Amino acid sequence: MEKIIEKTARQIKDRIEFWYFNYFNKNKSDLNGSELFTLFDFLKPELQIELKSKLNLEYNEIPVLALKITESEFIINTTKKFILIDSNEKETIDYSEFEWHNGYKSFVVDKEKKIITKHDGYLSEFGLRKRNGEIIYWKIPTGYAGYGFWNITKKCELIGRKFKQID
Repeated sequence: MEKIIEKTARQIKDRIEFWYFNYFNKNKSDLNGSELFTLFDFLKPELQIELKSKLNLEYNEIPVLALKITESEFIINTTKKFILIDSNEKETIDYSEFEWHNGYKSFVVDKEKKIITKHDGYLSEFGLRKRNGEIIYWKIPTGYAGYGFWNITKKCELIGRKFKQID
C-alpha cells in the first residue's frame, strides 16, 4: 500500500502552482490573468467573486487554476477537485475519483480546414477518466492552453491518490 502524505490546503495549492510554473517555464511576474489558463488569484477580483459564488467550496478548499473555455464557462482546479462551471450548471470530479486524462477525443478539430488540437483558438472534447472507468468529456481550448491544462492537471491524480488534506 502506498504511503499517504499529509498536506495542508496551502501546500497542495503551492504544489499545483509549482507544476504550472514548471510546465510553462514562467514566474508569477510573467502572468497578468488574461491567459486562457492562469492562476485563479490572477483573475480580475470581480470575476473571482462571481466564480467563487458558483463553486460551493468545501472548508479550506482553495481555487488554484482557471481554464477559460468561453466568457461564461470555466474549469477551475481547486486543491480538491476539477469544477466545470457555466452560467447554468456545475459539474465536479474529485481528485480522489480521477484516474487519468484520456486526452482529446480527436486530434482533428476540422478536417477540411486542416485544424488540429495543436492550433490555438478552438475547442475540442477532452476526456477525464474516473477510477470507476467512466470517461467524462468536457470541451476545452486547443493549443497552448489546452495542452498546458492536460500536462499540468494530469498530476492531480497524485493529489487524489497520495495526499490527505489535514486542515
